[in-house]
Amino acid sequence: MTALNHNNIKHSFTTHVVPLNVMTDLLPLVDTPQVGNLVLAEIESIGKHTTLENRDRVLTYIFPGDQIIVAFGNRYATDQYEGYVPAQPVTECDLLSVGGVCGEVASRHASMGKPTRLRLLGAVGGQDGQQLNLRAFGMTPSAMPGNGEIILVVGASMNSGKTTTVGTLARALSQAGLKVAAAKVTGTAAGKDGRFFASCGAKPVFDFTDAGYPSTYMLSLDELMTIYHSLISQLRATNPAYILVEIADGIFQRETRMLLDNPSFRETVDHVFFAATDSLAAECGTRYLYDYGLPLRALSGVTTRSPLATREAEEATQLPCLSLERILDGEMLELLNRPQMLTIGRELPVLSAT
Repeated sequence: MTALNHNNIKHSFTTHVVPLNVMTDLLPLVDTPQVGNLVLAEIESIGKHTTLENRDRVLTYIFPGDQIIVAFGNRYATDQYEGYVPAQPVTECDLLSVGGVCGEVASRHASMGKPTRLRLLGAVGGQDGQQLNLRAFGMTPSAMPGNGEIILVVGASMNSGKTTTVGTLARALSQAGLKVAAAKVTGTAAGKDGRFFASCGAKPVFDFTDAGYPSTYMLSLDELMTIYHSLISQLRATNPAYILVEIADGIFQRETRMLLDNPSFRETVDHVFFAATDSLAAECGTRYLYDYGLPLRALSGVTTRSPLATREAEEATQLPCLSLERILDGEMLELLNRPQMLTIGRELPVLSAT
């Protein structure tokens, strides 16, 4: 057991829930890694990731020979890496994300280069001589009463415009004099989205890392719901008018589908905005969300960059397709104030060729 010298270490964003003075010792790597286990690693070679987001959500460059503290986790990213926690003890692994999630790359998008490679120096331990895991430091559900209607933002896929929709909704609501909070329930550790939500007026902003998880890919439904209830109850205790909730990736992604399939999750949702990439995604996503009986209010996302695509999506779904400008102009406020709309079994128009 060796004492850690934090002056010579770069601490990744994943460590932000753990006080520095708790990370005291370097322990031998003897056990199979678990999600959330903290390890000290040396940069062996630089690949895709040339920077690391630190505890203060600031990007810092990394170089071969640098020592960093990261956390084991799984990653789902259709346009980057698919990665997993190793199923046996290892001495080397890959850096899966800028936020400091590590594991082994199983597949990668054709545009992606090799991952940054890490040599593991040991497990990060506390004064009791035990390896530290992020889950021991995550927030738990608040017992304080509170309120706030939940606006759920889901999308067709990665990069469909979910985060931009959440931020723009936060800005429009806060500019209307309403108190807004925000949560990102699933994804892979990175502080960028949270910074954007806060910059747009949401306060406070939490994500799954605050609940003690470096990522949510391959978690159980019980774990997902514990994260959700922890974040929402803590936000509700601040008495916002609205809580904006983003679920990462698309509605077919494993964890997103698990949450949408769960009646206990769906019954907490007051409004839904769906970020679509095009009119086909809009029509398909709308059907799925109606089948779930969710209160879908409007479309948003990448498809709104084109007026022609917007009109096509609106014709296919009979829903407003709100660009960022229309959201900021307050058009969404009328949608939020309408009486609860019946969504179960709603029929979409049948489009015919002309």
